[in-house]
Amino acid sequence: MDNKYREKQIQDLDQWIKQNSDSREFKRAMAVKLTLQGWAYKSISECLNVSNGFISKCNKRFKESGLEGLKLSHKGSSGYLTKQQKQDVVKWLSQDESPNLEKIKRYLSDKYGINFKSNSS
Repeated sequence: MDNKYREKQIQDLDQWIKQNSDSREFKRAMAVKLTLQGWAYKSISECLNVSNGFISKCNKRFKESGLEGLKLSHKGSSGYLTKQQKQDVVKWLSQDESPNLEKIKRYLSDKYGINFKSNSS
């Protein structure tokens, strides 16, 4: 890889890092950037607190897909409650002197129609 191309990639990574607030994507981009700058995997691993496999995977994704390869592919599901409903639940919880899991489940079921499949949901 020639130096001009490597420097362009580092500049692109720097710009993307500055615009990105997700810590997971930041680590991915930094792993690639440090590799391009000639850092050893061991040093990157210690600096970012990641595994060598993580660094390899990030570099592979970057080579195959560029910056798109560093983006999270799964953003999670949307919540069951709106922001206002969450605030209402917090308010209700602060007024109950002895909240427990069963009371909370019953409240969410009665008020919002949310039913849990398990206690760890």
